[in-house]
Amino acid sequence: MNLPLTKQNPEENTLRFYQIFSSSALKIIAVITMFIDHFGYGLVYWSDERVSYYQLCRDIGRIAFPIYCFLLVEGFYYTKNRVRYAFSLLIFGILSELPFNWFIGNQLWVPDYQNVFFTLLLGLLAIWAMEKLWGKWPLMCLPLAAAMGAAYLLHTDYDYKGVLLIAVLYLLRSYPLPRFFAGALCLYWEWKAIFAWIPITLYNGKRGWMKGPVLKYLFYIFYPAHLLLLAYLRRRFFHI
Repeated sequence: MNLPLTKQNPEENTLRFYQIFSSSALKIIAVITMFIDHFGYGLVYWSDERVSYYQLCRDIGRIAFPIYCFLLVEGFYYTKNRVRYAFSLLIFGILSELPFNWFIGNQLWVPDYQNVFFTLLLGLLAIWAMEKLWGKWPLMCLPLAAAMGAAYLLHTDYDYKGVLLIAVLYLLRSYPLPRFFAGALCLYWEWKAIFAWIPITLYNGKRGWMKGPVLKYLFYIFYPAHLLLLAYLRRRFFHI
């Protein structure tokens, strides 16, 4: 049983005038802020400007992950094929692992840290199982706990905290104000991520211009591609 759609909630209707961002716009914001974050980690950190700009890049980058989690929940509701959605996350998680390892550790295998696609996949599987158990609240906690435990044991990016955030965004999808406070609480350890709720609150529920499988998968491909690029540039200019 699905939760009520956002448009059915009067609380959101009061915000409709200000809702100017489509999911396409949110994706662009997430991609840009993620790139700035990784640019800071991959290149600025090793440059002479580290003190001045490194932390700024990382702070801006905190915006990206909550938006990705929000878009995952929206995708969960609107996708026509959840199996394909989950399979896509798995495939791109596998394809991204070597670029991710090279980027963060300058080696092909980093056993104690896995890329964010696996966190998103575990979050998707958790809310999918929770939907099947909707209304059986004690039982709904079991798949969430299992997914959070798997993220912790696999050392995925944002680990169990990322899975919990996805579940919170799912459960409170129709209630913007509680979603804001609960989501911010999930990210208390990275408080600058709270600014992600500005574009999320301005989301208008529309897909926008980014339609079709080509653009969809280009959005996925950007993740491993930009990690490879930044890792190459770091080695090229800093010999690291």
